[in-house]
Amino acid sequence: MSFDDVKDERMLVMVDKLCVWMGGILGETLNRENLIVTIRNGGPLCKLADYIQESVDDFKANNEDNDDLPSNAPQGCDFTCGVRTMEARQNVTKFLDWARKLRVPESSIFLPDDLLKLKGKMNVVNTLLAVARRAKDCGMAADIDAPPKIANAFKGLEEKFGKKFEHTATAFGGQKSALKSTTMTLSATSAWKVVQQKIDLILQLRGKPSYEIFRA
Repeated sequence: MSFDDVKDERMLVMVDKLCVWMGGILGETLNRENLIVTIRNGGPLCKLADYIQESVDDFKANNEDNDDLPSNAPQGCDFTCGVRTMEARQNVTKFLDWARKLRVPESSIFLPDDLLKLKGKMNVVNTLLAVARRAKDCGMAADIDAPPKIANAFKGLEEKFGKKFEHTATAFGGQKSALKSTTMTLSATSAWKVVQQKIDLILQLRGKPSYEIFRA
């Protein structure tokens, strides 16, 4: 199952980044053509969680107040089951439960049938990207930041609207920058400052023609 129907090139770039990252961890050659097929029975997802759990354990050992992070990767997974079996559904469910403990937002969690019945492959991708970001937060190498054009777009929104888009820019790899400040004060030598001074004279000097003031 490929991603040929996805027209947004930026999302396809993110799919490619995800394939490279997951493939490097799992020792698989993943691409747009085989990603969903390869992970469909949930077994590779449980393996992915197992590798990430090592970084989570190290992070918890060196940082306080993280006891709510998962203590174990999914247990009792069946790595060879068929995609239409109950074992496959259990694999996927165990992975998603683990992802929730990893603090992946519920809004980013795909439904089991999105993968098992191929109902929402982009939902699956979004969840895996969120897992990758959480893994990166725990110290695991993960080159899953958005391309510069996407990151810069969100940075621009942050500068325009303030903190409203701050979390989005950060999630896509943008760095928070100070909002630009502007001043409405005119310099003494600017043309508009001179005009303003002339107008002030018109208002203050009664009986004197305005053309004489501007001639001065």
